[in-house]
Amino acid sequence: MGLLQEAAADLDFSEVNYFSIDEWPGDSLAHIDADLVLALSEYRDRLGHGVVPSPVVDGWYRTDGSKTSRHYAVGRLSDAGDVFPQCDIRKALMVAMGWGWGGIGVYLDTTGPSGKPEPMLHLDMRQGRVIWMRYNGRYIYPMSSAEAMAEFWQRLSEVKYAG
Repeated sequence: MGLLQEAAADLDFSEVNYFSIDEWPGDSLAHIDADLVLALSEYRDRLGHGVVPSPVVDGWYRTDGSKTSRHYAVGRLSDAGDVFPQCDIRKALMVAMGWGWGGIGVYLDTTGPSGKPEPMLHLDMRQGRVIWMRYNGRYIYPMSSAEAMAEFWQRLSEVKYAG
């Protein structure tokens, strides 16, 4: 993310592969960095499967809560988004890990756009790398301990892919 951010609302969506302007909820495009949408399009291309943007505004930007959240968009644009990959979450995670995302969160306790439980990925453009999982409301950081690493992979192994 550069110092001169451009809002995603200013993008020409006829030139954005895989996404249309009406996939983002409310006014979220005015509050997120255009580079995020472009990176998600590239991610979708590398993944080879659909990627559905979260239909929830908070999945794109917030004006309250933690100022260190990558979703926080007061005085800056958000560079984080929540998406529902239309493939096995393990494949979606591996592709995200292999391609430049700084923050990668796997959420196994979310309701998807279908109205049913679906795994979700949080992807952000921070410098460095942080990976976590939310499982039944509890956050697991696999690099924090051997036990956390084991639980992270165990919980992922339990996910049933419905596709």
